[in-house]
Amino acid sequence: MPSKKTKLFEPKVKILKTKFADMSAGAKMGIGTPEMIASLVKTVPKGTELSLSELRSKLAKKLKADVACPVTTSMFLKIAIEAEVQNRKTRFSFPFWRVVSKNSKIFKKLPLSAQAIILNRRKNEGLGI
Repeated sequence: MPSKKTKLFEPKVKILKTKFADMSAGAKMGIGTPEMIASLVKTVPKGTELSLSELRSKLAKKLKADVACPVTTSMFLKIAIEAEVQNRKTRFSFPFWRVVSKNSKIFKKLPLSAQAIILNRRKNEGLGI
């Protein structure tokens, strides 16, 4: 039997049955993918930054949802960053440092190599560390 190639992550929209985090019961909650999140981060212009909350809003709009899940958005952003740092040496396909600062909760969960890139690139673009 031929094997089907399946994606590890698929975008979804779920109706929340109960209140979760900053989202109300009945809200349409979008769950993106690491690729979708990286794609959205690519749209952030050089020298500007996007908060995780703003990233979630963009993701929700793309998924035609009311809100985007804060847990999976952070988790998938981390996955995308780790993959990017592991696969690239100097040229990156998406500017993750425009979404993650030293004060972000996700920053301390990243490998030291990713943290160094974030600090260096934010400084070079005139963004606060």
